[in-house]
Amino acid sequence: MQTAGGRLKQKARTRRDLLEAARRLVDRGETVTVPTAADEAGISRATAYRYFSSADILTLESVLDLQVLPAEEVIAGASTVRERVMRVHRHLIDLTRTAEPQFRLFLARTLDASVSEGAAKARALRGGRRVAMLEVALEPARTRLGKASFRTLVNALSAVSGIEAGVALKDACALNNEDADRATTAIVEALLARYGVDAETDDTLSGA
Repeated sequence: MQTAGGRLKQKARTRRDLLEAARRLVDRGETVTVPTAADEAGISRATAYRYFSSADILTLESVLDLQVLPAEEVIAGASTVRERVMRVHRHLIDLTRTAEPQFRLFLARTLDASVSEGAAKARALRGGRRVAMLEVALEPARTRLGKASFRTLVNALSAVSGIEAGVALKDACALNNEDADRATTAIVEALLARYGVDAETDDTLSGA
């Protein structure tokens, strides 16, 4: 029987295969649809539609996904858990800045899906890359934090490390990029302090 972790990894592989297939279609100048991407990836069309309900969402995410670096590359050389988290946060924020119109459009499409098809479907359309990256960054502190605190901290950090936070701060609060960065950085630092990740005794990787 496949474990929950195994199922998550399989879902991630399926999503990755579909995104790579969509990029190959784009590179060849062919029209991207959910069925053509499924055929290109060797995945059933029914399965593909569980991950992407429209060609727009699939194409947008295939382009955006290409810009996301592996978490291990982002945190390479970091000497503390805090530094690892801040690097991931900065990378995620920088991504939204370099392709902000596309990220806003992707967010709009997934919100449309949540209205027309339900929140569960919308969640299935999101890749969850920020969650996975923050889990990697915080991994050395997982045991010390404990299961519940680790999960809460990952979720809280995820809330301020993506396009949604940028939209709220820039649109609702009328902040410029610099002020929005100060706000999200302050939140991340407060969260790390709340869970002791910035403490000298817990922040070094050698002692994690």
